[in-house]
Amino acid sequence: MNIQLMFLRTISTFALVAIFAATLGCVTNQAEVIPDPAKTSEAPKTVNSPTEISRSISQKIQSSQYSSNLQVSGESIKASKSLPALYQSRNYSPIWTGDDDPLPQAYEMIEVIRESPAEALDPSDYNLSQIEQVLSRGSSPETMAELDLLLTNAYLNYGHDMLYGRVSPEQINLELMFGETPVSLNELLITSVAENNIRESLIDLAPAYPVYAQLRDALSGYREIASNGGWPTVPGTAKFQRGARGPRVSALRERLKVTGELSPSSADSEVFDEELHQAVLRFQERNGLYVDGVVGKSTIEYLNVPASTRVRQIELTMERFRILPRNMGSRFILVNIANYHLYGVSNNRDNTTMRIVVGKPEWNTPIFSEQMTHMVINPYWNIPPSIFKDDIAPRVRTDPNYMSDRNIQAVGLEMPAIEEVSAPEEDATEITEASEGEEVTETEQAEPAEHPAHAEYRSKVLSGKYRLRQKPGPRNPLGRVKFLFPNKHSVYLHDTPNRGYFKRAQRNFSHGCIRVENPIGLAEFVLYSDPDWSGQRVQSTIYSGTTRTVHLAEPLPVYVLYFTAWANTDGSVSFHKDVYGLDSVLANALNSKTPYTEQATNIH
Repeated sequence: MNIQLMFLRTISTFALVAIFAATLGCVTNQAEVIPDPAKTSEAPKTVNSPTEISRSISQKIQSSQYSSNLQVSGESIKASKSLPALYQSRNYSPIWTGDDDPLPQAYEMIEVIRESPAEALDPSDYNLSQIEQVLSRGSSPETMAELDLLLTNAYLNYGHDMLYGRVSPEQINLELMFGETPVSLNELLITSVAENNIRESLIDLAPAYPVYAQLRDALSGYREIASNGGWPTVPGTAKFQRGARGPRVSALRERLKVTGELSPSSADSEVFDEELHQAVLRFQERNGLYVDGVVGKSTIEYLNVPASTRVRQIELTMERFRILPRNMGSRFILVNIANYHLYGVSNNRDNTTMRIVVGKPEWNTPIFSEQMTHMVINPYWNIPPSIFKDDIAPRVRTDPNYMSDRNIQAVGLEMPAIEEVSAPEEDATEITEASEGEEVTETEQAEPAEHPAHAEYRSKVLSGKYRLRQKPGPRNPLGRVKFLFPNKHSVYLHDTPNRGYFKRAQRNFSHGCIRVENPIGLAEFVLYSDPDWSGQRVQSTIYSGTTRTVHLAEPLPVYVLYFTAWANTDGSVSFHKDVYGLDSVLANALNSKTPYTEQATNIH
């Protein structure tokens, strides 16, 4: 009986345990089922600890204090100067990677690098091949650390190149009054990753002046033309025009269809008709040629420049814009030496445009920026010593009246006032007519001898010890207005009495200063914020003949620059000769791969 009772108690106990276990199992199933790794068909993925990736990043940075490169898979890569400080500020935590995979922002950055040619940049400058190689290696802590460093380096270098350019101003002889406002690319990177706007943050660093974006849009089209073999050439050198017939006319039609001066739907014809004439006029106008509709030597030369050359001109112009401050000012003057135009810009829109004359190749107008502070109405011309020596002194030697005829004074030296006496009639010079082949004879009495006082005055002038200046007037080379932005080159903007130069296509005839086509229009732009000075008042002051200095209420930035490609208001691109050879200087600087030392760093 006792044994049976004990057996029943044991059975009851097991039953209770079973019921309790079943109940516990139900509760567990309602919460979470944790699979048994041994019974699953796929082993769990290894999860990297952020600490492991951080440790690897830290080791790579701290072991490279005395080198200028970053070592990735045994390859040496130039690193950004600010990269170490960025990771140190984050205690070396990764930026672009999660526990075991790159973040979506990492893939967006890779796409930005792949698309960098659209900005006239080179993907190899941003470690694209190394990034793709690291991506293919898996997701170990060391691999993720290398990927993180490469992407950070790419962002910082890309941002630098968009904001400051790939070469320094000094490398291309550009003197800037002020550079770009400093931007913390480290902070921009962290913010753009957090807000998931990598692409936008870098595009926003592009130059604000609209010509840059217009050239960027045009670049892809010209690259496509070049990749498809370029455009057809116009054979021969003899000029032809409206009314001409033949295969050269057909070639001209096909050429102008490619760049849009002639509609692609225009009928094929060997006749140079009015439609083709208008297309030639458009091509000449866009490219700064003499606009006459005649396809002559210069027009044929421009038509036959290879498409690849035009692509390179656009790329170099975009690079020049990046070297400038992104925002050049709310109001500024931009002088483009290469296309012989001046632009008065307000809120990044061209408010006034005019033709200019710039320096001869042997008297290059320098590229620089400064601030305009004042203008002078009815100015004196203070003759530079170099111009006196080369141009004026030889004329003074041969013409005793050269200075007096042109109202030129030697400051501190008074020209003697001597009453002129008419020569007796019988002493006048006579010239006898002679038949062809015979000598012309004169009487013994020639021009009267120069007065000794005048000769002495000229001798003192020619000694070079006196500063010369020309009084205001119709023969003054500065015209009626000059605009000054003090600089070491003594270059300024000014009017000119020689208006014919503005009708020429190539306008490099000065000694370095810049002659403007519309000085009154420029004065109105410059004095925009001064209610006391209107164009009408400037004009009336000119008529008075009085010399008047007008100070600007606020200094106005002036940029004297050099762009051989330019975007027009209709979206077309005009191209101009590299008359000073400065595109070659920039191309050589880019090819040298000389680092911008202020942005370099020491990491491997």
